[in-house]
Amino acid sequence: MYTITLANGTKLENLELNGNNYIAEGVIEDSVFQDNLASVTITDGETTETYTDMVLISNRVDGGRSWFILGEKSPQEKAMERINTLLESNANSITDVQVALAEVYELVLMGGV
Repeated sequence: MYTITLANGTKLENLELNGNNYIAEGVIEDSVFQDNLASVTITDGETTETYTDMVLISNRVDGGRSWFILGEKSPQEKAMERINTLLESNANSITDVQVALAEVYELVLMGGV
């Protein structure tokens, strides 16, 4: 039996392993994994491994049991996340500049400067 500990300390216990599928008694919602895979520890009672930056590849319910697959992010996925973060931060910066300029224009038009 396997135990998986997610980043926030949530433990998924008494898991079976079938190929690369972990099988849990009962249903585990996708939300349990959301933003919770930055650090994942998997143990079978003898061997323990800790992973960083994992993703939920699949989570399906069959017969009232969740079958889920976790995988490590590829270097390409990590690079895309960094690019998206940079784009988002730049978009916010541009928006801040646009707001500031709009405020200056309003002051000028209203004769406040």
